[in-house]
Amino acid sequence: MIVPMDDDRRRAPAEFRKIEDVEEDDIRVSVIGTIVDMTESKVVLDDGTGKIEASFDLSKDLGEFEEGDMARVMGRPTGNKLEGEIIQDFEGFDVDLYQETLEKVNELRE
Repeated sequence: MIVPMDDDRRRAPAEFRKIEDVEEDDIRVSVIGTIVDMTESKVVLDDGTGKIEASFDLSKDLGEFEEGDMARVMGRPTGNKLEGEIIQDFEGFDVDLYQETLEKVNELRE
């Protein structure tokens, strides 16, 4: 049985943020960076603008990741950390091209 989703139950979109721009009042964010530290339930990402720790519940398998990997984390900001919901492998992702594209899109919007 398919249950229709109403606005009250729909998950808020994750807004892309540089780590330095993550605010505690953001609902959900998406950050991309290099894993610089990790344990079995947390990763620390560095995107060149700052570092942020993302904690995951123990049901999330972080075993495929290791320090030095590029990853995207989506989650809810709490203080200066994230409650991690999703982590994705972003190896091969061209950060410079992505930044350049974002700048062009922002220019076009102005």
